[in-house]
Amino acid sequence: MKLRNTRETIFRSRLAAWVVGLSLAAITALSILVVALAGPSDRGTVSQLVFSSVLPLLGTWVGTVLAFYFARENFEAATKSTLQLSAGYEKDDSVADVMIRRAQMIVLSTASGERVGAITLESIAAVIAVTGKKRVPLLDAQGCIKIVVHQSLLDAYARTVTSDEYAAATVEDLLAHTENRRLAEAIGFVSITATLGEARDQMQRVSGCNDIFVTSSGYPAEPVLGWVTNNDLATIQ
Repeated sequence: MKLRNTRETIFRSRLAAWVVGLSLAAITALSILVVALAGPSDRGTVSQLVFSSVLPLLGTWVGTVLAFYFARENFEAATKSTLQLSAGYEKDDSVADVMIRRAQMIVLSTASGERVGAITLESIAAVIAVTGKKRVPLLDAQGCIKIVVHQSLLDAYARTVTSDEYAAATVEDLLAHTENRRLAEAIGFVSITATLGEARDQMQRVSGCNDIFVTSSGYPAEPVLGWVTNNDLATIQ
């Protein structure tokens, strides 16, 4: 395939050179011939007619031929640019090149000796309100991911309790409901050497999973190095 593309490129380059060269030669020869055959008194008028009628015709023809043979390259270049602008990724791309790195992740972490379950729901909601993000990962004191709380999960829980109960609620209260726990714990893990294709496969293995976390070896007990969301994986080609 590579050899074929190279041959096609060489052919188009030679064709372009021949088309342009022959057209210039034809224009020159025709102009000289017409002007030479015209009478001395008519040469000014004939010259104007040549340049006003023949040149636009040949120019249009040259442009059409060149556009036809170079249309494929233009289309491929435009397609590539569109994919890049839309942040399209390939399944063989490394998660390390695409992931949200730990330093850029917006999370809530516990201090040493504190429990993730003691984090209040209002503190999570405040992070969402300030950042505009729709999900917040919760990490323990060692930097290991425990759960991800999505805005939709908070909203669903708020509809089941009073405003006073919600104000005092913690992650532990949220996870007391079996379905809430399942959704919050629906996360996957891959190693730092994994590809986006592997991350997508891992996401599909976990029911309801929208978040893949990257660790050194792909184990949940390791500190988080990065984060890949379902939005990132949706653009894989």
